[in-house]
Order: sequence, then structure tokens, then C-alpha cells
Amino acid sequence: MEFNERPELNERDKALKYVSRLLDKASKDPKGNQKDINELLEVQKLINQKKYGLVWEEHAEKVDKEMETKIPVFIEDKNKRIDNGESKKINFILEGDNLHSLYLLEKTHNHKIDVIYIDPPYNTENEGFTYNDKKVDKNDGYRHSKWISFMQRRLVVAKKLLSRDGIIFISIDDNEYQNLKLLMDEIFGEEKFVTNFIWRRKTGASDAKGIATITEYVLCYCNNPNKKEWNSIFKQNEQSYDEKRYRYKDKYYNERGPFYYDNLDRGGLNYSDSMNFGVKAPDGSIVYPNGRTSFVNDGWIWKWGKDKIKWGFENGFLEFQQSNKKANGWALKYKNYLNVDNSGKLKVRSAPFKNLITSVINQAGTNELKGMFENKTPFSNPKPVELIQFLVSLCNKKDARILDFFAGSGTTGQAVLNLNNKDGGNRTFILATNNENGIAENITYKRLKKLSEGYTTSRKISEIIFQKKLTISSLKNMNVTLDKIEKVIKKNNGKYQKIVKKISDNTIQVIGEYSKGTLMPQIQFNMRYYKTDFVRRDSGNLEMDLLRNVKKLIELGNEMSIKDLHAAIVSRQSEVKKLNLRGIKRVYMRGRVHIMMSPDEKNRYYLSGVQIIDVPESLFGEELQGWI
Repeated sequence: MEFNERPELNERDKALKYVSRLLDKASKDPKGNQKDINELLEVQKLINQKKYGLVWEEHAEKVDKEMETKIPVFIEDKNKRIDNGESKKINFILEGDNLHSLYLLEKTHNHKIDVIYIDPPYNTENEGFTYNDKKVDKNDGYRHSKWISFMQRRLVVAKKLLSRDGIIFISIDDNEYQNLKLLMDEIFGEEKFVTNFIWRRKTGASDAKGIATITEYVLCYCNNPNKKEWNSIFKQNEQSYDEKRYRYKDKYYNERGPFYYDNLDRGGLNYSDSMNFGVKAPDGSIVYPNGRTSFVNDGWIWKWGKDKIKWGFENGFLEFQQSNKKANGWALKYKNYLNVDNSGKLKVRSAPFKNLITSVINQAGTNELKGMFENKTPFSNPKPVELIQFLVSLCNKKDARILDFFAGSGTTGQAVLNLNNKDGGNRTFILATNNENGIAENITYKRLKKLSEGYTTSRKISEIIFQKKLTISSLKNMNVTLDKIEKVIKKNNGKYQKIVKKISDNTIQVIGEYSKGTLMPQIQFNMRYYKTDFVRRDSGNLEMDLLRNVKKLIELGNEMSIKDLHAAIVSRQSEVKKLNLRGIKRVYMRGRVHIMMSPDEKNRYYLSGVQIIDVPESLFGEELQGWI
């Protein structure tokens, strides 16, 4: 039977048809009440009214309907294993339709993913996108609604995968930006919108008509709606602070750095008599907040209490300065040091990153792939590694789980590995992609395989290792910036064949370069390659069919092998007694086998400290409902 992708009926359509039937019945009834008819007409009008938000005609999708009769499972291609042993954590490539992969990830990674980055099809007029194995082009009247339906199904699952503080980044351009923003507000919540990154993807477009568009966007949402916590969820820019303010030095310079002065008294704070007291000045006079010479409740207080003021004088954090602006002739000031807080504890000055990205252009992505694939371009318009690396680095977790379910050429995987190399992180990635035109096997996998083995570059490769926007403030304090640059160069000395400095778009950059023919060093990581397969729901032995695929899901969910997990799988009653529990911490056991365990068998597992986890109930419980 030919698949019908016409718009699906939705709740609004059903409600309208129901009201229409009631109206038809009421109008034909000779005793019909006109008041009822008028009220039904009003209900019909209200249903038809345009509501705020995104409204589209939902379309059926083959891969979605397919799961009504078949259950996706993973099989491993063991020939594509990458084992380096330095880390027990495993990364994954999932080959197949990403909706099937998301279906299984919902079982293994519910609320476990820290960062999602996706670069979905942009649905441009010329390129369109593939929907139900057909190209959707500009002549398709349902072009936009099909794209929204396609994205909505995947983003609903994506939300379930994000951890409490999880972050999602989505690349997009003008074609679907407005639809994606409304869709994201609907699924994730408008209160979780963080920002819209503006990425300058190229510097010019001389062949443009009217106005040259040189930007794209990256929408960013945080699953935690509490904005007060965002500064700890997102990494802060440690190179972004007002250096010119820290212009004074004292005897503590080597440990505390430079400082600036600030007044210790404040008005408008929560008033308290206990914070309104006299402090002895160098001339023996007693000074009060707001330049007073006596106690008056005028709303002004000291920022510090008596004990801390005593500590401040003893440790060089406080200083009296003569002032003709104060009635008492003195200003009590505290020192804001660059490298410590006002309790003397080490502090790194920082500020939030900005939502404008100008340091990397799209061509860099193509050059990177050419450098790995014999100067050929196996994938059109790949995103630059530097772009994804920057986005992933904004998550303030060095052990973050990263998911890309439009993985394409595998840029996200390389970005994660590069970032780990750069800052010593232990992040892991999951890349889901189809194998259309051999993308998964011949590009995504081969790219990561080359990184694990080392490869010879077929063209020059560049990497930004330091950059700073030039401002009036930074120019006045250029010696500080130059010191940082020298430290970066010293740290990376020997890593690159050449390190160059340049100024581009009012930004000073330090770039590490590998020339053509350079043998790139290996990156140590572990990876598994899974392919989507299916189990029929009408299978006569559904439970055992699903159990055969449990191992892959357990390893995927824990990012470790069964061996490294100190775990075992028990599917049959005979295996309960035979299993050697030495070194075993947990056993994934078939539910009915667990129920049939004798008291002695249960006691043996209990005394050995073994945790029993029911399978497939823990992974395939919904699929088995009503089967047994």
C-alpha cells in the first residue's frame, strides 16, 4: 500500500467537526433552540480564531508509522570498533534514521544529556530536504509544514533527553528561523530561551542581490528555567573584564594582582543599626557612613561589619583617604583586587560570553575536511570544528555528554575530542546520522577513525588558540594582553609547526598552523558503531528477541562495556546458578527469571552485594505490555 503523507487530523479538526455535527442536528430539529445554535456558532468562531503561537498542518512520516509494527533495536558493527584503552568511557555513532535512534536513546539517556547540538536541514528553496524518501522543494505547497512536523517529532524527544541543566544549540538560517523559534518556545518553553547567536559565516557575498546575507543563527535554550543559575551552568569568559579599572599596585601585588578602590559605605541597602557605627580615622576622629561625624539613621551603612573591618585593616584591604567631599574629612575605601575576592580567596574574574560569533567562517569547515580527505570535499557545507567547539565549551562541565542527531560529517565528534585535548576534559559524544550516500560509514566514521590513528594533512590546517576583541580599554592595557599571548605561545610551543599572530575584524588572534603533509598526532578515545535494526511487534517470542539486544543499550546508556561495568546479563533460569558473582556489581536479569529465583539464590546474590535490575522491563516494558 502506498504511504499517504497528507496532513494528519488534529484536535482542532476533530472539535470543529463535532461542533458542525451538533449545528447540523440542531438546525434540522423543528424544536431546535436558537439560543443553543447561537452558542454553538460562537464556539465554532472561537475554535477558528487564530491563536498566538505556531499553527501548522501535521504530516505523517514513514519512520514514525513504521514503529507501530516494528521496534527499533541496535546491532553493533564490531569491525568499526575504536579501542584505545586510556579511558573506559565509550563514544558512539548510531547509524539509521535519527527518529529511531532518539526512540532508543529515550530509554538509555532520559535526562542524561548535557549538551545537544544539531545542524538540521535548512529547507532552502533550492536544496529543500528529504521527507519520506522524497525531496521537498519550493514547489511543494506543504514545504514548511512538513519541515515543522519533521522537526517537532525529534525535538519533543530531545527535550526528554536533556539533563536538568542541559543546553541545546540549533543552527538555522532565515528560511525556517521564525518557525523554529516558535516551535522551540512551544516545546521547551519561552522562559528557557537563552539567546540567539549571530554567526558571521562569511565575510562577503559579491554575487548577492540587493543585500548580502553573511550570517546564520544558533538558537540556544537551557532546560533549567532559573536564570539565576545560568552563570554557573554556562562557562564564563575569563578574558572579558575591564582591565583598566585595576590600575593600582601595592605590596600584595604578586599574590593579589592590581586593584581599584571603592567606597565602603552605601546608601539604599537594607538598613541595620548594627552596620551603622563609627570607625576610628588616622587622626583619631570617629567617622560614620555617608561622611557623618555621629550616628544618624539616614539609610547609609557600611558594607562590612565590625569584625570584617578589623580584618580588612589588618590585611591591607581597607584604607582611609582624605576627602573634602565628606563632612568628616575622610573616605573609607576597600580594595578590589584582580586575583582575590574581598575575603582574600583566589578568584577568577570573568563575564558572560557574547552572542556574536565572528572569529570563524564556514569555509574553515570545508578546509578541515579537505585536509583529512585527500583535498576532496566529501560533504557540502560542513560546520567548522571551531564553531562547535566554542558552543560545546560553553557548558561548564568537563565530563558532559554531547549528542548530535544530525551528525553529518562528524564535526561535533571532532570538536568534543579537540576540546578534551585542550582542557583535559572527559566529555563523550553520541552521533546519530543516516547512511544516505554512505555518509555514516564513509565520512562520519572515517573522519573519527583518522583522528584515532593519526593522518597526514592534504592541505594547511589552522586552529585559533587565543583571541581577544580590541577595545579602547584593551588597547590602553595592551601589555596585559601581550603577556597573555606570550603565555599561550609558550604553552603551545612544539604542538604546531607554526604559530602566527594576526588582527582580523578588530580582534587579535593567535593561530596554530599545520602545513600540508604534516603527520597529525593520534587522539586517544574509544568508540562503538551501532546500526538500527528492527524486531517485529507480532513476533512469537518478542521478549527473547528484545533481550538479545539489551547488551547494546546497557553499554550505550552507561558509555562503558559490560565488562568494565562489572555487570552480567541473565536471560535463563539455568544461568542464575551458573553465574560466577566474583567481581560482579550488578546483574541485568529477565523479569520472569528474577521472579522464579529461589530464596537461596536470592540470598547468594544479596550477600555478594549484587544489584539485580529487571530487563526488559527497565528498557522495553512499554513494548511488552499486554504481550505476556
